[in-house]
Amino acid sequence: MRIEQRERLRTDGPYDDATVVVRGGRDTIDKLRRHAQRTARAWMLDGAPLLGISVFGVLDISLESLLSQRFATFRTVHLSTVGRLRAGGFEILPTGLRPHFTIRLASVTDQEQSALLVAFGPPRDNGGYGNRSIWREEG
Repeated sequence: MRIEQRERLRTDGPYDDATVVVRGGRDTIDKLRRHAQRTARAWMLDGAPLLGISVFGVLDISLESLLSQRFATFRTVHLSTVGRLRAGGFEILPTGLRPHFTIRLASVTDQEQSALLVAFGPPRDNGGYGNRSIWREEG
């Protein structure tokens, strides 16, 4: 049984194009495809499987705090902005608990995954790697 994703969409927003979003680890076309397919197996939106990639927005805390808490186990991260993702043709959905988002994909083709990699740019070293803080989700 699948839970309709609509029940998990938040009503906060809209988000400014300058809002930074973070994804942990090095991404490849194949990794993005696997993650999108996994999301589609677990969630539906408007009666159809939701192809999507998880990211976290820099909303209520600084980027440095997010990197050293939620992303402390990732040596590298990918950073983008809501505007850059939208310009690449991607829809950003406020899913789950704030500050989680799902980048909605139209397909799992190499072209779509490549466009997402371009929108994120190259991986960057995570200055918060190895921090001992523990990320706690509320809700």
